[in-house]
Amino acid sequence: MVAFYAPFFNVYLAELGLTATQLGIVAAIFPLFALLAAPPLSSLADRRGWRRPLLRLGLLGWAIILPFYPLAAGFGGVFLLVLLEAAIRSPTAPISDSLIARMASRHRLNYGGMRLWGSLGFASVAIGGGMLWRRWGYTPMFATAAVAVLPVLYLLRYMEPAGAVAHAPTHSPRVLARDPGLLALYAGAVLLGMALYGTFVFGGVYIVGLGGNETHVGLFFGLSALAEVPVMRASDHLMQRLRGVNALLLAYVAVGVALLGFALAWSPLTLLLANTLKGVGYGLFFVVTVRLIDARAPEMWSATAQTLFSACVVGLAPLLSTTVSGVVYERWGPETLFGGLTAVCGLAVALLLLARQRGWFAREHVYREGKEEIG
Repeated sequence: MVAFYAPFFNVYLAELGLTATQLGIVAAIFPLFALLAAPPLSSLADRRGWRRPLLRLGLLGWAIILPFYPLAAGFGGVFLLVLLEAAIRSPTAPISDSLIARMASRHRLNYGGMRLWGSLGFASVAIGGGMLWRRWGYTPMFATAAVAVLPVLYLLRYMEPAGAVAHAPTHSPRVLARDPGLLALYAGAVLLGMALYGTFVFGGVYIVGLGGNETHVGLFFGLSALAEVPVMRASDHLMQRLRGVNALLLAYVAVGVALLGFALAWSPLTLLLANTLKGVGYGLFFVVTVRLIDARAPEMWSATAQTLFSACVVGLAPLLSTTVSGVVYERWGPETLFGGLTAVCGLAVALLLLARQRGWFAREHVYREGKEEIG
């Protein structure tokens, strides 16, 4: 569903006449709602047992809004529609991640082995969509994405709504803040999210500026998603061999090297190669972080814990960087922007090394099944 329009959205807006600064403003709306709306909504879903109903409502509202984008003219209309879309879709990804991660844990399944199908689907649709929209233009992509939500809604009925904890939680979600390992994971997610979101917002525009076309834009996002597939498949093995946190460190380094490639890119091909490496890093980063959070957070607050991760990556991180990134891109060019984001990845690596040295990941399950446990 997302791949039908999201990889091409900013290129579409640029063709409407929006400046890089306006693109940065529009892009900041999604993070704002991911930070301010998604956590309380997910917490409500945890308390009331409304995970599936809230997810269904968000997906349906998202699909209703998408076909209105071709009717928007100029920055004002786009701004309003993005505001509505962001409000409705904000809790969908973290709640679904929570449901699936818990199902994988209960049934002893490889979460990465399931999550890779999302990357594979995104990759194939993004590459195919780039070819289609080059021939037909971008207008049909919004209605196509809206129709694509129907099988998602159908499959939602098979997701297990509750885990081992069937009763309502009796403790505050603030218990999550008592685990220094979780806090380190969230802080690292903010830093890496700043770098990753910059590639998502300006990557398509950048490759067009280097001489690319719609097909290159589709390949830019599609090849990156394809690169996630093998690393997600091998994520369980990597976590066992590297003991979890070291696998996450490897992901941070891979993203940092990829961002350096962005800063040095001189053609569409070199940018495609750099973004493919970023896909490897992102795939490992996402799966390992979700698994580490799932292992540390109490089940009664699992959706809330995953939503906080999502709020860090697609909420707080973009809010701290997106608008500034738009100004930097417009005034000093993409080389300066991605050079700065490479340095941000270096900070994330340093933070993770510090947390590992201090032993912050040694304590697990600060709260589990009604008892406090400090390990």
